[in-house]
Amino acid sequence: MTEETSSSHQADAKLLNASLEVVADRADALIASFYDRLFTEYPAVRPMFPASMDAQHDKLLGAIIALVTNYENPEALRPTLLALGAKHDGWGVQPAHYTAVAGCLLATLREYAGDAFTPEVEGAWVRAYTFAAGTMMQGAAVTAAETQAA
Repeated sequence: MTEETSSSHQADAKLLNASLEVVADRADALIASFYDRLFTEYPAVRPMFPASMDAQHDKLLGAIIALVTNYENPEALRPTLLALGAKHDGWGVQPAHYTAVAGCLLATLREYAGDAFTPEVEGAWVRAYTFAAGTMMQGAAVTAAETQAA
């Protein structure tokens, strides 16, 4: 990673952490709202999830917190994201689903953070999500290639 990339990750990490603090006291409601939005806008994805969403809510919140708190060192996140992408591939997740999640997540963050969701903060979230989703899709692609080769 170049020094420029490292400093941009550090700047983004500060923005991500600050914005997460703004919504921390409403994190559970934010996650529930995200899934409500996702299932309303993309009802075809609902069958990909369990009937009871409590554990799923906890997993997503944990993943967001892990991404934000470790974003200054994205290479440390890479192995986990690759493995997570492979799991998602097994559940039938397609690239279009990552786009759907991005839109719903950003809209929900914007709603809950209000005026604190500045263009700079949104840019940091877009870059963080793009990194995470892109790495997960790499993990899915490796899994798909290995399956085809077998």
